[in-house]
Amino acid sequence: MQLQGYRPFGPIPGGGYQPAPMHGQYGPGQVGGGFGFGGGQSINFLFNLLNSIAQLSSGWGSFGGGGGFAPPQQPHDYASQHFPHLQNYNPNGPTTTYGGGGGGGGGAALPRPSDPQEFASYIQAQIAGGALQGKTGVAQRDAIPGSRFGQVQDSTMWQASLARNYAYQFAAQAVGADPLSSQGLQQGMQAFDQMRPEAQLFMQVASVFKGDLLNGPGFYDNAGLKTLLEQKGLQQFINDPQVGKTDVQTIGAITAAINSGQLSLNDVINSGTISDMNRYQQVIGYVSNGGFAADLHNYDTVPF
Repeated sequence: MQLQGYRPFGPIPGGGYQPAPMHGQYGPGQVGGGFGFGGGQSINFLFNLLNSIAQLSSGWGSFGGGGGFAPPQQPHDYASQHFPHLQNYNPNGPTTTYGGGGGGGGGAALPRPSDPQEFASYIQAQIAGGALQGKTGVAQRDAIPGSRFGQVQDSTMWQASLARNYAYQFAAQAVGADPLSSQGLQQGMQAFDQMRPEAQLFMQVASVFKGDLLNGPGFYDNAGLKTLLEQKGLQQFINDPQVGKTDVQTIGAITAAINSGQLSLNDVINSGTISDMNRYQQVIGYVSNGGFAADLHNYDTVPF
């Protein structure tokens, strides 16, 4: 989960078209051999031309809503076009059943880790990777020896476990717990299960998206997410000076806003703060269809 240079993503502007250019071919006049008209022919032609222009202008004005041709500009709703099932996220919809856990009335389940040393092992590795200095590197060699997180050899399983711990850190930050302590992760895990399904989905997607699963990592524009909160009038969630700068604090603030019902996952998708929208769509499918929970179930059953 090494942070690389952020590649800003902006939704493609949508809507509108330009009318085809009109080419009128009028032959030269017969008098004088040049381009011109003579006598009544000229007057009649000009009258008809002006009348045609007036009708054309009126037609375009009606099409564009008056005042000349002006195609209506609508906000580009990337989320509803590419993630239609999130438009009205159903809190009572089906849940995955891998490994239990993940309450909160619906959404994609997140099974709880079975190793009692899981959180302490992850936090030790994260701090050794420079988490206290704002870095995001985590190496298995820095985990607690003998813990599952320190021993599992399958890369997919290990990356899934890392993402789950990261999601619990977002939840811990969202409820005011210390995200850089094993006690804080325990609080985050308990809080996670009580959050809105949309907030649960967002945390899982964010944690996987930031990691190496599915050809990652991907990045959020943290400053842009802070701006999103400000634009929505949600300054009450910007209560940590690191919001807009570091991942855990920023994603935690967005999580709290979504959990409050004042922000939606669609708002985040449409904000232009996601580096790779195609992969983001893959990650949403991986989480909501149970693939993430299945990999975690496999991880949690590995002997250690």
